[in-house]
Amino acid sequence: MARSRATVLFALLALLAGCHHNAPSNQPSPPNLAELALSDIALFFHANVGQTSRAQTVTLTNTGSATLMLSSITLSDTTNFAMTSNCGSSLTAPSSCTLTITFKPQSSEDIHTTISIADNTASSPKTIRLNGNSTGTTAAAAPATAAAPAAAALAQTPSVTYTLYTFPQPDKGATPLYALINNAHKSIDMTMYALADTGFLNDLLSACRRNVTVRVILDQNNEKSINTPAFTQLNAQPNCTAVWANKAFQATHQKSIVIDGTQAAIMSLNLESRYYSTSRDFAIVENDAADVAAIEATFNADFDAGTTATGTSGASDFSYTPGTGDHLIWSPTTAQTAMVNLIAFAKKTLLIENEELGSSATAILSALRTACKNGVQVQIAMVDNTAYATSFAAITKAGCSLHTYPNSTTGFYIHAKAVVADYGLPTQNAYMGSINYSNPSMNSNRELGMFVTDEPTITSLHDTMLADYNGGTPYPTSRAPTLVPRT
Repeated sequence: MARSRATVLFALLALLAGCHHNAPSNQPSPPNLAELALSDIALFFHANVGQTSRAQTVTLTNTGSATLMLSSITLSDTTNFAMTSNCGSSLTAPSSCTLTITFKPQSSEDIHTTISIADNTASSPKTIRLNGNSTGTTAAAAPATAAAPAAAALAQTPSVTYTLYTFPQPDKGATPLYALINNAHKSIDMTMYALADTGFLNDLLSACRRNVTVRVILDQNNEKSINTPAFTQLNAQPNCTAVWANKAFQATHQKSIVIDGTQAAIMSLNLESRYYSTSRDFAIVENDAADVAAIEATFNADFDAGTTATGTSGASDFSYTPGTGDHLIWSPTTAQTAMVNLIAFAKKTLLIENEELGSSATAILSALRTACKNGVQVQIAMVDNTAYATSFAAITKAGCSLHTYPNSTTGFYIHAKAVVADYGLPTQNAYMGSINYSNPSMNSNRELGMFVTDEPTITSLHDTMLADYNGGTPYPTSRAPTLVPRT
């Protein structure tokens, strides 16, 4: 029926148009048009404060058949970014020109800006996104006469170190974390989602007995029953204090330890010894002063908002904004933006491990689908949890490669939350922490992760995660029953 109606409609149109149906079939070609193609639409930079990053380029090519008129090429932030161009006011077809961009941050923060290109095409203006990640602190200029003392002071400053611990450890335990506690001299401040390791708890109690001040924040919204024995024993020991976490958060899922106010452990693992031998997890111990200070300041605010052993609760301030130090990512403030940008700014490759891929994480799912459709090689290693079947189907349909492990309580289990983007490229970026790919984790929990910039640490993360990916089974696979995540 639809086809016969179309025939009648065509006949009527031909009649209205006169006898033009007998005109030659070779209609005039459309007018010549210019078209602008960009080699990149997003660049990612990293540099220390006051230092200039490696230069990156974007090539502009006229892929049309007419001359491309370039009205303007505008860099929005000229304080932290610099751009040079060999592009004139026009590009004949099929000519190209190049923009060269560098990043020189003036402060320690994530900095975003754009380059806008106005031309005579229908799609004008085109935008190139620039994302800069900076580390370090701004050094004040010193008088010339003070050069020697300043140099001497710099020489005495401890070097920043990063140590990655991969779990399972060779001894199937948490020996490096025990060593942190046993080597503390003054203070231990720990935020922990689940504390059920009696050996670790005993080390905390021993630290209190040698006059180390120990303060612990434990989750109460999800893991109160698991954490109650540790909560009770810590509060019974002089020099030890435990509080239940701020009730304003859906969960306090952060896993971190600050030792003597000088070094911090940022982790993906909980302190549950039953999982040490089977769970893939990571912990980074670092002494970056800005990171340690920001973690400690946030700990103090969260500790004050907690519930004491006597039942007294502090002000549950959900809106407190933690400092980002040089590398830190916090939920519920910066987590979702950071997680999405890690994916969105990847140019060539993404290697990901995460325990969750909830349908609530719409921004993550959208970023993954877009990356895969744009030709980024996305390799993801996870446990085959049927709760995420819809998300798995969506990303694999978009071209992402997912390898999984059986969802069991006794076998190898990917509990890590880590990303390595563009490994070995100038746009390389990496993350490790407690943040899962779910809306609660990114927007409602207290979580902590970090951008990883130390090259040996990134290499170790990459090599471990790639081995895990290669050891998994391409999705879809036969499914094990859905189990409760270890989170």
